[in-house]
Amino acid sequence: MPCEPVQPPILSWRQVLQQHRSLRGIARDSLLADFGESGYRNHYLPDGRIVYPGEGLAGNQQPVGGNRILLGALAEGCPMRVFRRERRNGWVDLGPYRVEAVEYVWEVAEGRYVYRFTLAPVGTRGRAGPEIA
Repeated sequence: MPCEPVQPPILSWRQVLQQHRSLRGIARDSLLADFGESGYRNHYLPDGRIVYPGEGLAGNQQPVGGNRILLGALAEGCPMRVFRRERRNGWVDLGPYRVEAVEYVWEVAEGRYVYRFTLAPVGTRGRAGPEIA
């Protein structure tokens, strides 16, 4: 008989903040994802990867702040822990992801250049789930 997948526990914001240590979406070794509530649109791919938008909601995104952290993680191969908001004050630790690729593309709808980072789960823990339309 197949085993049911174990659902990770729901964490409070306080628990996430103890590990993430930043109010910003991208910290030194972790990042926050959601379903668009923050103004950023993450894309969850069927294979478990996440297309994560760069930091900066106005003007062309620049290689500073969180974008610099993710560019460094790509260059150095350092994993980033991903926490995803499931509901108000309810977060799931998706586990470690590595920055697999980056694109700097013209976003026609926004009229600006943006970063798109592709994050891939490390091992069997990180599985973001199905694409969210």
